[in-house]
Amino acid sequence: MRKKMMMAAAAFAAMAVMMTAGAFAAENERVEANGIAFEIPAEFSGLLTVKTDDPDMLVNVFETASVEAAEALGNPEDEGAGWLFGISRVPEAEVDALRCDPMDGMEVFAEDDDFCLIYNHPTDVRLVRETQEEFEEGLELYGRMNQWAEENVPAEILANNAELDPQVFTNTDVDMFLAKVAYDAGTNFEVRSLLFADQDMPLVDAKDHLEELADTFVFSETDEEAPDGEYFVLAFPDENIRFDFFTAPGFEEYVREVYEVEGEEFERMFIASAKDADDVNETPFGVMQDWVNDILEGDD
Repeated sequence: MRKKMMMAAAAFAAMAVMMTAGAFAAENERVEANGIAFEIPAEFSGLLTVKTDDPDMLVNVFETASVEAAEALGNPEDEGAGWLFGISRVPEAEVDALRCDPMDGMEVFAEDDDFCLIYNHPTDVRLVRETQEEFEEGLELYGRMNQWAEENVPAEILANNAELDPQVFTNTDVDMFLAKVAYDAGTNFEVRSLLFADQDMPLVDAKDHLEELADTFVFSETDEEAPDGEYFVLAFPDENIRFDFFTAPGFEEYVREVYEVEGEEFERMFIASAKDADDVNETPFGVMQDWVNDILEGDD
C-alpha cells in the first residue's frame, strides 16, 4: 500500500477537544477540534479516543480498546493501533500535487479558500486485541465504527462549518494523468487528431483547458464498449498510455484509457460526470474540442 504524508496548515492553532451536547443529539458526544465539529454516536461513547497532538492532522480518532491492547502486548509505540480516521487541512497546491499519484486512504471532501479538508483513513485493519478470540469478537463493532466514520463524519463537518464548500476528486488513472498534465509542468504529453494531419502544430497555452479537464469532472470505470468513429487523443509517450475522448453522439462523456504492459495493449472505459450543477452540460469531449480549436486557430 502506498502511504503519503498528510500535512495540515502550520498556522492552524491546536484547540482542546470538548465534549458538549451543543446542537447535536443530547445522547451523542460533540467533538470540536481546530475549527471542525462532528458527533460521536452514543453507541460508541467511551469507546473512542480523540487526539489533536499530531501536527499533520486537525484531529485523529482511535478505537481505545486497540490502543490499550497494543500497550498490553508491549507495543506502546504502535500509534497506528486502532486508528479509525484523521482530518487534515492541506493547501490547495499540495492537493494538486497529491492528485498526480494514487491517493490511497485519502478523500478530499471540502474546501475553504486555498485549502482542502481531507478525510484520511487506514487501508488495512488496525484492530488490535490480546488474543485471536478477542480479535474476532471485536471485528463487528470495529466495522460499524469505520462505517459510521466514513458515512457521517465528513458530512457533519461540512454541515457544521458554513465557510466550507463541498469538494471531491476521484483518483482513477484518468484523474491522475489529467492532474499530472495540469499541475506538473514537466509532464510530457501530446494532443492528437486527424485534423492535425500534415500540419505544423502552433504553440498554444493549454493551461485553462487542462485545469478544466482535471477539476470539472469525476470519473468512474464502466463496462460500456467503445463506440466506432473519431476521437481526440491525449497521449503520454513516456508512460505508453493514452486517453481517447470520443466524438460520437451520446458518447461525449466517455474516455477510453489505452495502456501497454510488457508490449501488450489493454484498454478500459470511463464515464465522466460534472461535479457542479452549473457544469452539467460540460463534457470531456467538449473541453477537448475547444482545445483542438485553439490549436487549429493558433490561439494562445
